[in-house]
Amino acid sequence: MTGHLKKDHILGAGSAALAGGAAGAAIGAVVAGPPGLTVGTAAGVALGAVLGHRASEQADPRSDLGHFEQIYWKMPYYVDGRDWHDYAPAYRYGLHTWQQHRGRGIAAVESELQGGWESAHRYGSRLDWRQARPAVEHAWRSMDEAERED
Repeated sequence: MTGHLKKDHILGAGSAALAGGAAGAAIGAVVAGPPGLTVGTAAGVALGAVLGHRASEQADPRSDLGHFEQIYWKMPYYVDGRDWHDYAPAYRYGLHTWQQHRGRGIAAVESELQGGWESAHRYGSRLDWRQARPAVEHAWRSMDEAERED
């Protein structure tokens, strides 16, 4: 499950590699003509990919909701008639609260989580706490698994 979350680095690294390649090609062509264009492109792509990957790591790819958006409707806790706009706040809330309560089980802080969900008017979701809790817990499990892999 978390492997999908880590693959979000590909977008950051790939974009930076393209930008680096273009910059390297321009500099190489100015400095050394056509041979410099080739060398500059290769060096720019490599450097751009490394820098893009590092930037993606710092942005904490596990907080990206794209993985959840692809699967939420297939989950056993999915409520018919609800859509991504109902589930995204629950996953986001799970990712955020996991950071706050890192190392504690969700059951230990459930009443606090429920109070936060309800007091924030469900963050615009139509899910009540009973319906949102499994998605929040799913986000917590994903973060726990990702942390064990690191």
